[in-house]
Amino acid sequence: MKKLFILFLVSLGIAACTTKPKTGNTGQTYSTGSDSVESISQNVCFQKLSGTTNQDTAFIQFIIEGEHVSGNFSNLPYEKDSRVGTIQATKNGELIKGVWIYMQEGINDTLAVEFKLSGDKLVQKNYSIDPKTGREVFSEGSVFNIEFNKVNCPE
Repeated sequence: MKKLFILFLVSLGIAACTTKPKTGNTGQTYSTGSDSVESISQNVCFQKLSGTTNQDTAFIQFIIEGEHVSGNFSNLPYEKDSRVGTIQATKNGELIKGVWIYMQEGINDTLAVEFKLSGDKLVQKNYSIDPKTGREVFSEGSVFNIEFNKVNCPE
């Protein structure tokens, strides 16, 4: 019986050491095994509704860990081709720059992205179309003017 109890305690100790940090809507991650903060990460979400009856939806979820930003970006225009994928970026101050790796019409593609955090808003830099390639690009005239509102992240 003693051996079974000791085995149970050892198993419990191993499980406690390997438990993943818990993340809540507060955006802070704390260590479950000690009193100190293991790392701080933010899980933040933004949404943009547009169209005549707000039928077009764009949704972004960022996981920000220091300078590293990852997450998901879905652009779902009503009755049009959607783009759904992941973002890999870096954060410098309020500026987030990276690449969006998405699928549209069954084809994988990438697009440079730039965002600016501004309180409860996220503002995306707009694109121009390169006349030679037909692709979206940033130009000298690109500005931050596509506004997303902060929303609760899905759990």
